[in-house]
Amino acid sequence: MTEQVDEMSYRRVNGREVNLSQWPTPDEGAFVGKKRIQYFSRKKAILLYLSGASDSEIKEQTAIGAKQVYRLIRERCLETHPDGLVYGWRALVPFLRVHPFKRIQKIKVDAFGYGAAGALQLVLDLNPELRKKFEARILPSKSGVKLRAIKRSIMNHCIWFNNELRALGYEARNEWPFNTQTLGYSSISRYVKNVLNANPAALADSVGGPDLVRKMKSGDGTQRPVTKFMQRIEMDAHKLDGRFCVLIPLIGGGYQEKIVYRLWVIVALEVMSRVVVGYYFSMRREVSKDDVLRALKRGLSRWVPREVTFSDTPYQKGAGLLSVLGSEYVGLAWDETSVDGALAETSKHVRDILIDGLGSMLLDPSTSFSQRRTKDDRPFIEAFFRNLAGNGFQGMSNTTGAKPKDKAGRNPEAVAINSRFQYEYAEELIDVLIANYNATPHRGIGNRTPLEYAFCGVGEALFNMPLRKRGQPLLQRVDCQLVGVFSEVSSDAVTRGGQQAAPFHLKMAYGRSVAALRVFACGRS
Repeated sequence: MTEQVDEMSYRRVNGREVNLSQWPTPDEGAFVGKKRIQYFSRKKAILLYLSGASDSEIKEQTAIGAKQVYRLIRERCLETHPDGLVYGWRALVPFLRVHPFKRIQKIKVDAFGYGAAGALQLVLDLNPELRKKFEARILPSKSGVKLRAIKRSIMNHCIWFNNELRALGYEARNEWPFNTQTLGYSSISRYVKNVLNANPAALADSVGGPDLVRKMKSGDGTQRPVTKFMQRIEMDAHKLDGRFCVLIPLIGGGYQEKIVYRLWVIVALEVMSRVVVGYYFSMRREVSKDDVLRALKRGLSRWVPREVTFSDTPYQKGAGLLSVLGSEYVGLAWDETSVDGALAETSKHVRDILIDGLGSMLLDPSTSFSQRRTKDDRPFIEAFFRNLAGNGFQGMSNTTGAKPKDKAGRNPEAVAINSRFQYEYAEELIDVLIANYNATPHRGIGNRTPLEYAFCGVGEALFNMPLRKRGQPLLQRVDCQLVGVFSEVSSDAVTRGGQQAAPFHLKMAYGRSVAALRVFACGRS
């Protein structure tokens, strides 16, 4: 559609040589109708002018004169854009304002409400202190603990601004905006939106609050691609939204019910296939490093279905963890372990076990892209927890819900005691929910189940592998000796009186060794 010329033009504009290679280009495919015709006519005219065409030739082909083309280049294309570059071809977009409007004449509003263009900017230019106060009111405070109003409406800003102008005498003199029917609402509304658009962090805070501001710093996880199976594991702990009881036997016979307020499930989920590799059910007040290691151990061990008391056929066909796909899936290692930075997950002992035993790098806020308490750093495990809560414990009457209002008048503690819903039942239910999740079609992986996707992923990788490498292991596996070390050490056992801890090194496969502790009972002194 357009003629091509050299990068450097034959003509000089305002004493400058024009380098077309440095001109940014808009999205030309988005133009339609008259706007598209006008844009490409201007572009062709500029190309003809810079190639040395005469005025008659340019006007014959584009209906634009050489003087108008010269003004387009000088007054629009060579102007500096807010991004620091020249406007270039972007300046040819019809109705695009290169220079902001600035009112020169006195404001006179006619009977139809016209004649006040640029009035707000003129008022703010005459009152710079008012501009500072108004923008400070629009932009939220940088301090997250300072008392302030949130999500002020446009009308709220308009009322405040007009009150400030009243104090300056604008209403007494019948000046803008008090000589209009809307009191300048449209102009003030546009100004508020422009100030927020110029400050992305403030706009994010006004729309989504501090969570959205943190998301802008760390991203939403889409730019951290995973290219192969077992490349990255996302691991986190989730507190169950429910009340459960423990039956404590009494000396005189019978049992006493004791409410359990905190039950945790630590889950490790593979990113590529969305399959849950391992998990652990904990009754501690807070998750410990031992709970994390037990979750990792379960992911490296063979899964065995539980004896479930609440149903005859609780498991779906093919449900389970990775080991149900075959012995070659037992003990598979992974390259990266992404966590949210909790102390139990980032302890030196866990880090050493991952690096020395599995060859897995621990990704936490201190060593990677992740940020503390930002759910988008581990989007897949957070989505799994939402489904686990919504399709599991939050559907029963002993749930506390994610918010206090979710109780809807129920008493979860009384329900747990009356029904004797013990934590053993919760452990059985967790195992069934996770095993069935791995055998349920997932929309994020083409409506295949996580186990099917994991099986197909390994199969396709093996099929694409050269014949000379078919005999080599496709994925790294962990030595069976190391799996026992994961739960052999318990901090409770080491610190309990009457025992001593002696260090030793266990020789592993692939030429690595892992440091561990062996506890010897020596009696009390």
